[in-house]
Amino acid sequence: MISAYHTIRFWVVITVLSLVLGTTAVIVRLFDPSGFTSHKVSALWARLLCLWNGIQVEVEGLEHARANRAQVFLANHQSFFDIFALAGFLPVQLRWVAKASLFRIPFVGWSMHASGYIPVQRDDRKNAYKAFMASVDKLKSGASIVIFPEGTRSKDGRIGEFKKGGTLLAMRAGVPIVPVTLIGTGPIIPKGSTSVRPGKVRIILSPPIEIETAKGQKESDLLPQIRDTICKNFDSQ
Repeated sequence: MISAYHTIRFWVVITVLSLVLGTTAVIVRLFDPSGFTSHKVSALWARLLCLWNGIQVEVEGLEHARANRAQVFLANHQSFFDIFALAGFLPVQLRWVAKASLFRIPFVGWSMHASGYIPVQRDDRKNAYKAFMASVDKLKSGASIVIFPEGTRSKDGRIGEFKKGGTLLAMRAGVPIVPVTLIGTGPIIPKGSTSVRPGKVRIILSPPIEIETAKGQKESDLLPQIRDTICKNFDSQ
């Protein structure tokens, strides 16, 4: 019964917030074509979704999220609630690379478009490359990008192998890489489930890897180093 209550409450809250703040994000885009203000509305949407559903989010290493410089955040992926936690509690201009189908959802998709998020069809190589170059442009404009290098949510809570797209993106744009560890999001909305169980979420930001340092390393060494940092933080919970 408790789980049913929280689940119903969550979907009611997300629907109401999507209607109100999704519309607001679209309207403010008319006055700020950069998408910066629309993203602030989207970030408020995500933050309220956490707060109003009893989900406590704690951020460690917040000094590593630089509001005045674009960065690529590489994070482990436990649940689609990862997006809400990061969007709501990282005080920087974020742009998300998301499945193109999400942009067709009324209000939610409209606000994603207004916020300057990037649609991608991963099974279409030409479209995927176009999304990659759009991400480079967003980084060069001063916005940061979040990448889940596992490529999909974890099925069993363990951190999977990392793919190299995020490091390539950072090198191409010339921006730092910030390893991000997410702890506690998995049980809130497990993969394959729509049930919601409120809990505590920890976001750990590790020191940025400057692009000059990254260029001095072999790519085959850099990605395992980032994954090792995230895994050590995750295992210390």
